[in-house]
Amino acid sequence: MKRHTKFLSGLFISVLMLASCSASDNIASNGASTTQGSKTTSVTSAPNQSASVDWGSLPTTDVSLTDDGLAITEAGTYVLTGSSTGQVTVNSDGFVRILLSGVTIKASNGAAIQVDNAEATVIELADGTTNTVSDSATRSDEEIDGAIFSSDDLSITGGGKLAVKANFADGIVSKDDLWITSGVINVTSVDNGIRGKDSLNVDGGTITIDAEGDGMKSTNDTDLGRGQLTITDGTITIATGDDAIKAEQHISIAGGTIHITESVEGIEAPVIVIDGGDISINSSDDGINASASNIITSGLSITINGGNIKIVMGAGDTDAIDSNGDLTITGGTIDITAQSAFDFDGTGTLTGGTITVNGETVTELTNQMMGGPPGGGPGGPPGGPGGQRGGRPGG
Repeated sequence: MKRHTKFLSGLFISVLMLASCSASDNIASNGASTTQGSKTTSVTSAPNQSASVDWGSLPTTDVSLTDDGLAITEAGTYVLTGSSTGQVTVNSDGFVRILLSGVTIKASNGAAIQVDNAEATVIELADGTTNTVSDSATRSDEEIDGAIFSSDDLSITGGGKLAVKANFADGIVSKDDLWITSGVINVTSVDNGIRGKDSLNVDGGTITIDAEGDGMKSTNDTDLGRGQLTITDGTITIATGDDAIKAEQHISIAGGTIHITESVEGIEAPVIVIDGGDISINSSDDGINASASNIITSGLSITINGGNIKIVMGAGDTDAIDSNGDLTITGGTIDITAQSAFDFDGTGTLTGGTITVNGETVTELTNQMMGGPPGGGPGGPPGGPGGQRGGRPGG
């Protein structure tokens, strides 16, 4: 897939960091309001702007859900139990924490959890609980396109489980910054799995996505420095009908375990930097692809400094690692099974790491097939003579 772009390096969107509080904190029952022990959370919700959230200074309210749903209009912690066919909505000027403690929300109209306004919202999964949310297949406002939808910053944390079934479009959506720091999260969606517009940041948790569209993505293609996706920890498994991990401007992977079991493009953005992590990719087009977006049209690059990466490509005119700009590998262990291992339009640089292509050690980068897997001609890929690449000039 050919695109051309320019990345403005060094301009990163700030992150939302919200510490979780245990479900065993002092929580009142029978719908009473109380305050919890002092829990102070550092929040950075915009560049150079920070606030400190002392949850202990805010009220805590227990809510046993009914089919009327719940409208949250004040800052504080809301501890939810029970089931509902209504919606949980947030419209507040303050910070809101929603503690899911064994909840089933099957919305008959619209999103299951909808944040229209908040300084920031935390969805916390109470330890040892299983929570399920699903949205309706139709709605009056189609801009609200997630089963969990937030117009502002959203963080998901906690030691419990969350199953999200998206019947209209996407699973979990934030129109600002989205953070996932812990929890066991399973998303099934008829379109995209998890989407943060300005940024999507994964720093922990166990995430499984089965999406007909893209798996996880950051979509801002109008504001330079946003549209970024960062993975530093966690275990992520993705099966998708389109791209598994995608960003409109920048992807950074520094740790964690990532299994992409099915995808068209495995990892795609204008600029991709991999510093660590255990990554396996099964893809039908490109495994790792640096390609242009609407906002980034030059300066495309893939840089691999570390990590353990295994890429298995489908047959046809496919590339394991495809940069429509530069490709730089300085470290890591890379194991490729593909007809075309590398495709780069700019400069290819290999200064470190261990690379194996179809069982053979590679000591230089080249824009040609590196001796195909079983089933091809002598020394070449399936159906390809001698390993020389045919077809389109790049992916």
